[in-house]
Formats: sequence, structure tokens, C-alpha cells
Amino acid sequence: MLHYSCDLCKRMIDPHADVRHVVKIEVFTAIDDQECCGEADVLAADADHLEEVEELLGRIEEDECDDLDDARSMRFDLCEQCRRRFVRNPLGVSSGKKLDFSQN
Repeated sequence: MLHYSCDLCKRMIDPHADVRHVVKIEVFTAIDDQECCGEADVLAADADHLEEVEELLGRIEEDECDDLDDARSMRFDLCEQCRRRFVRNPLGVSSGKKLDFSQN
């Protein structure tokens, strides 16, 4: 029998009684059209896309794009309470100062 635990709080998740949530995160380098070619080429309807792909492959071979092979996929199991916390703040960034307003 498989045993699951929450990757955040480490609490055991019973598959028969608790809900288990799966979070998948994928990190990869984004290649914008402007990196491949000039902005004028992007706007042109008759742009030679084959030439752009060839240029990009040449840059990859010359190791100009070292970050392209840094793609990662991650998977986490979360309990219901940690899922709620994660959805509210997926990057875990503290929001700074909180303001207290009066109830008038």
C-alpha cells in the first residue's frame, strides 16, 4: 500500500479519509520571438521562419543559450490545509506591511 505525506507540513495523508492534492511545477527558459529575430521580422507576414529556427539552433550549438538545458519538473503532494495556503500565496512571498483599518 502506498503511503503519502504532505511535502510542506509532513503530515501523513490517508488516501481513504483525506484529500491529497498534487502540485506540478515546471521551470524552463522562455524564448521570445524578439530573441530569435528582429521586431520588424516578427511583424512581417512573409517572415522566413525556417531561417529564424536555423539561427536559434546555431545559437544553441554555440552555447550562447546555456540556460536552455536547465528545464526542471517538480511534483509535490499537499494536504488540504497546505493546499489552501499554497493557492493563496504560491511563491511564498511575504506581502510586507499589513494595514489595520478601523471598523467605522
